[in-house]
Amino acid sequence: MIFDLPQNLIEEIFSRVPMISLRQLRSTCKPLNNLFKHRRFIKKQIAYAKATRQYHVLMVVNFRVYAMCSYLHEINMNVAPLFKRGLNLIDPHRESEVDLSHAFHCDGILLCCTNGNMFVVWNLFSGKTKWIEPKNYLKIEDNVYALGYDNNELYRSYKIMRFLHKYLKRLEIYEFSSNSWRNIRVTIPKGCLKSRGVSLKGSVYWLFKLREVNEYSLLSFDFSTERLQRLCVPFHQEAACSKEDCFNENCVHDTMALSVVREEHLSLLFQSGVTQKMEIWITNEIKTTSVSWNKFLTVDFKPHPHMFSRGMSFFIDEEKKVAVCCEKVQENNIFNKVYIVGEDEYKVSPGFGFHEYRGIYNCPTMFGYVPRLL
Repeated sequence: MIFDLPQNLIEEIFSRVPMISLRQLRSTCKPLNNLFKHRRFIKKQIAYAKATRQYHVLMVVNFRVYAMCSYLHEINMNVAPLFKRGLNLIDPHRESEVDLSHAFHCDGILLCCTNGNMFVVWNLFSGKTKWIEPKNYLKIEDNVYALGYDNNELYRSYKIMRFLHKYLKRLEIYEFSSNSWRNIRVTIPKGCLKSRGVSLKGSVYWLFKLREVNEYSLLSFDFSTERLQRLCVPFHQEAACSKEDCFNENCVHDTMALSVVREEHLSLLFQSGVTQKMEIWITNEIKTTSVSWNKFLTVDFKPHPHMFSRGMSFFIDEEKKVAVCCEKVQENNIFNKVYIVGEDEYKVSPGFGFHEYRGIYNCPTMFGYVPRLL
């Protein structure tokens, strides 16, 4: 029997089996199910998945998660579709679908906030969920929350961080290890977030603007030290807003967004509202108090004038040297469009609606995804 072999050899064999096949085997083989709980095996399997490009691009649109490869034939990720149709999550407390439009992605897991004043952590691949009651009242539009983990631990110790107000007034932490919330003392800079948060190697990053000056930075939260840190960005902001307009949506002149590159680097998109030129950088190295950037792509939109909306999201294909961007477009109807742009390439999808009868039309969110069984 294969399980009579040395443990290292067993791990090496099964780490090379595609994740989709492992999911099918898990329910029929108890020794294999136990193997999936070993952190050493998990690291091997994820490393092999990255090396062999078992990498998916997912899109969250309101109440569902879709595999992008199902809709964009131009993007060939060389992997089997993760799921054939959109996934949704049912709230058992309210017997209704969970709105996923504000979900935060980390490590193959979605952190969602429900209308029933609950957090839920959802592993898309295994289907496992964990429901968490907040310490204080939870209102989606008035909260900033993220999922990460402590990198100092031998095994990943997941945590939720939550600003109690969108103006970043107070911060609290939920620890999975103790199933409890606590407030933390941390110096919070005065300003506002200018992008969705993204998770990279356990830490969280946002684009941030100081309140009284036209100065932008990369704001990080380290779940190991539980500290916020401002880091440099590679662009210069051309249009200025008054300090009173820091939170005024009508004051946004430029578009900026963050994405994660194959769970190894950050990428930053900046499009000037003055010239419509779009630039994308990738981090070379991130340290505690500094970050270095390399320019990945510059796109001149003069031949195809277009200004992306503030809520857009994107990911990059390093081999093809293109960016895939997605945004909500409101013309005669509300629908989503995908753009594939490069220095010598410009393609636009005809638009796909995912018609939402509940009247919720948030911007779609794209992210790269490597499946996790746990």
